[in-house]
Amino acid sequence: MENVYGINLIPPNDAERVAALQHYRILNSHRERAFDSICDLACELFSCPISHISFLSADKEFVKAGIGIGDITEVSRGLGFCALSILEEKLLIVEDTHQHPLFARHPFVTGELFIRFYAGAPVITPDGYVIGTLCLIDTQPRTLSEKEQQVLQKMAQLVMEQTELRYHNLQLLQQKDEFIPIASHEMRTPLTALKTAVDILEKQQKAGKTDSSGRMTAQAYRSTQKLAHLVNDLFDASRLSERKFTLRKGLFDLNRLVQNCCGFAESAGKHKLVVEGETNLELTGDEEKIEQVLTNLVENAMKYSPGTPTITLRIEKLPAFVKVSVADEGPGIPTELLSHIFRKFFRPESSHSQTGLGLGLYICAEIVKAHGGEIGVESEPGKGATFWFTLPL
Repeated sequence: MENVYGINLIPPNDAERVAALQHYRILNSHRERAFDSICDLACELFSCPISHISFLSADKEFVKAGIGIGDITEVSRGLGFCALSILEEKLLIVEDTHQHPLFARHPFVTGELFIRFYAGAPVITPDGYVIGTLCLIDTQPRTLSEKEQQVLQKMAQLVMEQTELRYHNLQLLQQKDEFIPIASHEMRTPLTALKTAVDILEKQQKAGKTDSSGRMTAQAYRSTQKLAHLVNDLFDASRLSERKFTLRKGLFDLNRLVQNCCGFAESAGKHKLVVEGETNLELTGDEEKIEQVLTNLVENAMKYSPGTPTITLRIEKLPAFVKVSVADEGPGIPTELLSHIFRKFFRPESSHSQTGLGLGLYICAEIVKAHGGEIGVESEPGKGATFWFTLPL
């Protein structure tokens, strides 16, 4: 790597720093208006002709956005001013490059760019890695007041927030791309079964036979129920995304809701639902939506613990909330997946044999939050999982 400064430009944690940068998938990306707008605002606020946002990889400085720098998109890391800015988590200000020992003979100072003033605010990730800078450049010597320094550092924080937002948007787009074939597959399976059952029923009717009509009718019913479930999940997720999700709140009997879930579990015939705690409570909320949450949690417990017959539903009355927990005795959930469980479209690789669109728990979380409650999960591998949610009393 070219180095015009004659000092060590590589911080001790550079490998981890570069890995943190690569995580955001922003190197060599196209220009984006949001980042250009930050540079434009910086020039306006500080009456400065040049501003740019750079990210530093192992060997180069990638210019993500800039005002007044022409078509420059990258320079060698050992040549750019930002190589010095990332060495510490604080603002680097060079009021007059002609008076600075590291910059006085720099080609950007003595050459056509004629840089006399530089200020670089570090762009720092939430876990403390300096991955880039927001810079101000002038062709005249100048200073920055303490207030101006604070503003520049806050704008660098804004760059980091925009980088985070960009990354999450990329993730969402990727999830949507992955979701389409999953949804197609999930819907094709019950559709195929439904078509097969109807075809057989039609042929038997024409032939005057009814020997397997009961079995085929049951299959058609199950496939229809599965399709209805998938369509409802898609509809609910769409309304949540569009902020059109409404609640029809009223008083409802928690005991009635619990009994409905017990009936659902018993009808499946493979699990016993054990109820503990106080169920004789009246709550205010959308009974249908809360039942949807509880049924989903019970259904998941049944799905992911097929070899264990007992599921425990526990009700706890707290000072201001009621806490509802659904515990199974299955294999549990890997620790690294717990923070992702309620994400939209999340389907752990380990559950590839299970069906679903990755929307059920996301919808449950949004329903509970809309009621002013919280939702969570506790699990240890090999010791089952407990999903819980709270509702205000």
